[in-house]
Amino acid sequence: MNIKKIADEALEQSKVASLKRLIADADLTLKVQALSVTDNPPMPASKDIHDYYSWSPYSWPNPNAKDSLSYITKDGETNPETEKVSDKPLLRKMSVSVHTLALAYHFTKDKRYAQKSAELIRTWFLNPKTKMNPNLNFGQCKPGVEVGTPTGIIDSRWFILVIDAQEMLQGADVFQEAERRELKVWFNTFLNWLLTSEIGKEERKKKNNHGTWYAAQTAYYALYTGDNQLATKIVSDSKKFFDTQIDSMGRQIYELNRTKSYDYSLYNVHALITLAKVGSKVGIDLWHYNTDNGNSKNILESIKYLAGFVEPGSIWPFKQITDKAISLLMMAVIFPSIILMIYTARYYLIITCIKMHRCCIY
Repeated sequence: MNIKKIADEALEQSKVASLKRLIADADLTLKVQALSVTDNPPMPASKDIHDYYSWSPYSWPNPNAKDSLSYITKDGETNPETEKVSDKPLLRKMSVSVHTLALAYHFTKDKRYAQKSAELIRTWFLNPKTKMNPNLNFGQCKPGVEVGTPTGIIDSRWFILVIDAQEMLQGADVFQEAERRELKVWFNTFLNWLLTSEIGKEERKKKNNHGTWYAAQTAYYALYTGDNQLATKIVSDSKKFFDTQIDSMGRQIYELNRTKSYDYSLYNVHALITLAKVGSKVGIDLWHYNTDNGNSKNILESIKYLAGFVEPGSIWPFKQITDKAISLLMMAVIFPSIILMIYTARYYLIITCIKMHRCCIY
């Protein structure tokens, strides 16, 4: 069996299929209307329609309480009512749409995609009538308690897609220079809020995926706004996540007690990869951190471990109350810039990963 030939053919087929799917998605996204936090009727306690507002997704009414505002947490079980009152679905859809369109422009140079992507960015970040205030003071509020929580910061991880889209739109000439500067000012203000607010300071202390995504976001925003020194420090400090979150088998130890432990393990690895991407731009190699002397506390070993349970019928040894939110194809989509090798007695497959971020837990 010529394994290299099989791998090359699978790679080429994957590229063609991925591009066709991307163009189809982008064509549909051209029809999406511009999205804004001002579109959602529920109002945060500030009474400012420009403030982002969301409810904690795992909050459910307490069946044993007389008070209708008494809620309990059911880990891993999203209450659909929280989506209805939250700006999060709008933020998520805007970010994914912006990125899909920018990717389509990158590969086809069809300016329609770039123009639509720019329109969505302007509406969410720049237009005085529709833009979001650069804070998450009311992110993942507990129903009945109109105060944001540190966990709400993870809602904005989708903005990373917007920054990636900006890079792909550089040659499209769809933004004026003043608009580019204004967008960087927005992210600089948001970054400052993440670093100095009490909500941000608390999220930074988290040892699990919340801490990793906080670091990934602040590193990304620092790099985008030109603060390379801060981005370098955040990436360097993030080595602690590799040392403390990953065990000798490549498992994400702080995610294994969750009700969707496979999904959250994948989610955290995605954050580590995002940090490694920033590291590549500031001269810190996290891709190969902890790979010497058989050390397994690294990105590759973590992916290999998770990949071993992607195959249909494979049994994940920890709690997972839903089907795993992953397939071989999705594994390729989620992990950018890595060649994923999966070997079993039945097959040998190499998938080249495209540069996309679509890992969605909630």
